[in-house]
Amino acid sequence: MSRSALEAYRNGGAWWETEISDIKKNEIIIRGERVEDLIGNVSYTQMLYFLLCGRHLSDAQAKLFESVLVAGSDHGPRAPSIAAARMAATCGVSFNSAVATGMNMLGDVHGGAVEEAMAILYKTEDNLKHTETAVDDELTEIFSRKGKLPGFGHQLHDDDPRVSRLYELAGELIETGEITGTYLHILANYRDRLSERKNRKMTINVDGISAAIQCELGVPAEAAKGIFALSRGMGIVAHAYEEMMSGVRIKGPCPNEEHLVRYTGIQKQDGGERA
Repeated sequence: MSRSALEAYRNGGAWWETEISDIKKNEIIIRGERVEDLIGNVSYTQMLYFLLCGRHLSDAQAKLFESVLVAGSDHGPRAPSIAAARMAATCGVSFNSAVATGMNMLGDVHGGAVEEAMAILYKTEDNLKHTETAVDDELTEIFSRKGKLPGFGHQLHDDDPRVSRLYELAGELIETGEITGTYLHILANYRDRLSERKNRKMTINVDGISAAIQCELGVPAEAAKGIFALSRGMGIVAHAYEEMMSGVRIKGPCPNEEHLVRYTGIQKQDGGERA
């Protein structure tokens, strides 16, 4: 529930309140721990999770989480975020502006599927405590509003190599008890039930497996787009740099070929004068 910042302040709160960090002269405390105790002792992925969730991941869990970040790091110039960053780099803007251009392309449509899938998986896990038909009930609700179940299918891949590898790594942690496998099981259940309803084989995509793994680790669904931005940001940086160093100038959305851009407005009138 939102509230007025000024109202909160006038009711006795500080202007900024945070449980994340306490910064004073010559002292930096992160989630109750001295930053010098964290430096060199936790990985980037462990620090990301600690900042976000306030808990420490084990080395094995952090490796799995890191694998999700690596899996989403790049998908070539077919991805709008990568293409936008490269296009910006050819227009002579600063490097950080080119990177920001790509990052700003990430949102609900391009980059939001993991958050949607996580929300559904969390909701389904909670509903399964009360009914065995939670998966079918959710699918029925989605279909009734002509929606789409995120995390399945891909416009290019029908056997995405990222998915099988992430499943393999997650399976190792299920065997050792580092994760329960609950959400991975729910994801597989959705795949099977969706295949039955569609009467064709449905495949889990990288968003689906990434969502299930992050649910296994207790990552908040609302943070998923930010995490994906950090992941895809690696590819955006690399592609923007490569394009900037190529020396190419002003690369537009497509080549200057008439069949790629079609005018659909009012046609030019021959002769006569305007009324």
